[in-house]
Parts: sequence; C-alpha cells; structure tokens
Amino acid sequence: MRGQTNLLSLAVALVLLTGATVLGVTFADAALAEADRDPGERHAARATADRLVAADAPTTVRANALDADAVGGLNATHLDDLSPPVAGADVRVAIDGDPVVVRGAPGGGTTVRRSVVVVSRSEETRRVDGLDNGSTIRVPRRVDRVTVDIDPGPNTTIRTVRANDRVVLHDDGGLDMSATTRLSRYEPTTLRVDAGANATGRVAVTYRPVTVEARTLTVTVDA
Repeated sequence: MRGQTNLLSLAVALVLLTGATVLGVTFADAALAEADRDPGERHAARATADRLVAADAPTTVRANALDADAVGGLNATHLDDLSPPVAGADVRVAIDGDPVVVRGAPGGGTTVRRSVVVVSRSEETRRVDGLDNGSTIRVPRRVDRVTVDIDPGPNTTIRTVRANDRVVLHDDGGLDMSATTRLSRYEPTTLRVDAGANATGRVAVTYRPVTVEARTLTVTVDA
C-alpha cells in the first residue's frame, strides 16, 4: 500500500513538472519572438519620441516642452521628415491617450513614453473704448509681450503708454499706431495711457497668455 502511494505522488509530480516545463518553453518562445521583433520597432519609437521632444525640434519651445500649435499641425509626412526611422511604419503618436498622428494599425507594436509639458497660447484682447485721462488695462502674469493699438479720438493726443510706471511707448507728436512691447512675465502689468483732459478714442491690448500642462507623450511603432 505504501509503495502504491509513493508511485501516485511521483506521477503527480511528473505531471506538474511536465506542465511547468511546457509553460516555461511557451513563454520563452514568446519572449524570443518579441525580442526578435523589438529592436527595429524600439529604435524607431525611441528615435521618434526623442526627436519630438528635442530642444531644437519644430515641435518644442524647449527640451521636453511641446508647442501645442506645432503638435496640432503634425501629420505622418512631418513625422517621417522629423524621424526617418519611422518612415513607412504603422505609427501612433498620442498625448495622454489622445491621438495626434495615426498611420496604419500600430496596436501590437512597441510603445515608448516621455513625460512632457504642453505649452499653449490663446489670444486675448482687452479694450478701453471710452478713453479718458489715466485709462488703464491690466495684463496677467506670464505675458511677456503685448500689442498695443492706439486710436485717439478727435482733439486727443496720446503721448505716452506706461507699463507699471515704466515708459514703453512715447511720442511727443502723439501716438496713433499699433506697436508691440515687452513686459515682465513674472508679475501682472498695468498699462496706463497718459492722455489729456477730455480725451476720447480707444486703446486695445492683445496678448497670448501661456498655459503649461504636464502630459505624457506616447509613440507606438509597429514595423
């Protein structure tokens, strides 16, 4: 009886060992197949991700800071020009999962991820239509330049525009113009128009505030 029990235990052990060996070989075969396929895809995916976030790339404002406008205009042809290793391959470029460029069906390919920030600018305009002496327009922090459009009314002379008391535009003969001036981006700015008593006319200030958001860039290549 004891001998029969030992034989049964041995048989079970052999079955378990055989199963484990088969599974191990299966996973090893799959890993080898993946390893055989990966090098080209991985090189293309890494090269494309590296080029997209490079400081001198047309898609960035600095290293790892994507220009939202430039990325929005990206297509497969631009991608091939930027990163030749990806030319002709199925590829998907996405930001936080939202596709930016998709060619083919790269679902089973190699994916490379990069942590980035996306820098975007949206144009805003603030106006003073009923100009009077000492009219002001406030510009928020992170704006480093504005375009000032000055349109004085009849019998009105505007000689000076100040930014936080610093003179940024001046003409003794009067300002009737559109001009771009730089501001400090580290603090809000108050633009003040020096005009005489009973002044009329309008002043408009246009700027593009910067928005910076942390995102994840993914590049998937299936060659």
